[in-house]
Amino acid sequence: MKIQIIYLISFLILFTGCNNDDINFADITKERKDIVLSRSEEMLAEESTDFAFRYFQRVNQSETKKANWMVSPLSASMTLGMLSNGAATNTLEEIKATLGFSDSDLNKMNTFYQKLTTQLPDLDNTSKLSIANSIWINKEYSVYESFVDINKDMYGAMIDRLNFSSEGTIKAINNWCADNTNGKIRKVISKLPSNIDIYLLNALYFKGIWKKKFKEKNTKQENFTNANGSISQVPMMNQKESFAYIYDDSFSAAIFPYGNGSFEMVVILPNEEVSLDTILEKLTYENWRVWYEQRYSQELIVKLPRFEIFYEKDLRDVMRTMGMRDAFEEDADFSSLSPSNLQLNILNQYSYIKVNEEGTEAVSVTNASGTISAPLPEIPEPFYANRPFVFIIKEQSTGTILFMGKVTEL
Repeated sequence: MKIQIIYLISFLILFTGCNNDDINFADITKERKDIVLSRSEEMLAEESTDFAFRYFQRVNQSETKKANWMVSPLSASMTLGMLSNGAATNTLEEIKATLGFSDSDLNKMNTFYQKLTTQLPDLDNTSKLSIANSIWINKEYSVYESFVDINKDMYGAMIDRLNFSSEGTIKAINNWCADNTNGKIRKVISKLPSNIDIYLLNALYFKGIWKKKFKEKNTKQENFTNANGSISQVPMMNQKESFAYIYDDSFSAAIFPYGNGSFEMVVILPNEEVSLDTILEKLTYENWRVWYEQRYSQELIVKLPRFEIFYEKDLRDVMRTMGMRDAFEEDADFSSLSPSNLQLNILNQYSYIKVNEEGTEAVSVTNASGTISAPLPEIPEPFYANRPFVFIIKEQSTGTILFMGKVTEL
């Protein structure tokens, strides 16, 4: 009988922080670090960001039930990177093509992900970012040590060989997920099917503190116009501050930094007469590069709702539409992973986000690098996220996109 590989992606994003307004964060925030990439790594970073937008578009096209959702391009691509070390022939080529790495060998790809895995968590001492990978193997099942070693060395993967006929294995895997998501995602499996002998998991956890804090006393119940035209009363956070800003004839975007500025949230807001779907059609990497380079400093009157999302997505059809088909078929080639016949059976992603007022006071920083200076207008520009919007959470120096999401109903 065909042995199947189950492949799970589990991740969390949580924005919280300290409520003490009296803390002087300028005394504890260390200067922003950047990740230095070689020219070949810069090309991989660009392809990785292109994957993020293609991935987001495919999920958006497939999601017809959930009004609010989010995914992690970084978590998905990194776990596919781990898996690719066990693939061969056309199965491998399809995975690489889906990620955008067709012209790169596995060594370059692995080195790139190793750099992200080891350096992203150390960029900002006021934000917490952890990237955890694990591979769980039935102790009766044969896996090549070369596959195990490359994922240990390049992805920091924890390897555990367990008795898959024991209920303790379920508990161990779920406990790992809970431990690496601050308890927000506690259960990704409830049973161990007899034809499953290996699990690959990635957990991405981020806890960021606003650089420019929203004060709770300024939060008020205000209207939010949902995608269907209905009006909801929601807690709307308010502040007037200068932020990096992007303006286009169909949308505006505000960039809200965290901690020392290494990480930031970009909120893309269609103009009132423009639908969010119209903006999403334009949301490609090519357009994103142009828009982001045109950002400038702007004083804004900001209204941003609190929101919280939990989302689970089966990604198999998404990846098939992106060109990764062989991996899910009976003739899949994972001959670099095991002498047994394998296929990818399950590909899930779990996500959670909570956005609220908590964060740091502003520290003495300049605008994000690459910004184009522009004079502030006499009157602050309104940025009212009181209608459907898209958010992106990214790292500054490499452009790596950790998370992308869509909010259409509150």
